[in-house]
Amino acid sequence: MSQSAELFIYVKIPGLLSPLERGRKYEPPIDKALGALQLGSVSGWGSSLGEPGADGARRVEFHRIDIDVTQPFEARAVLQRLLPELGAGPGTELHYVMADVRYQDVYTGLSWELAQRLPSLSTRHGRRAQTQLD
Repeated sequence: MSQSAELFIYVKIPGLLSPLERGRKYEPPIDKALGALQLGSVSGWGSSLGEPGADGARRVEFHRIDIDVTQPFEARAVLQRLLPELGAGPGTELHYVMADVRYQDVYTGLSWELAQRLPSLSTRHGRRAQTQLD
């Protein structure tokens, strides 16, 4: 991983908001709070669908917000304060990289469980990722 990976935070917010509602609720306040402190800005967003229900419809499972940051620790602290204030519920996650190791902070509804180490990309899902050398 490169240093640029360490200047990126991916926010994962569970919920059933429409993309328009999510856009109004989260992205502008996050962008404003981080921008005011020169800590970063929202660079992308989207929604991920869950498995089809009994009716065959797929519903929004979670929303994701991509953030480019200048100071990762400070930006995480702002997000940990701001996201619950904006209504992000339990299960909200901040994904980030430090020293080439992937981590997540998880909001429990009362506090944040910090720096939970995630599997490396090469061993995700219990198997090694294919490379061009294989």
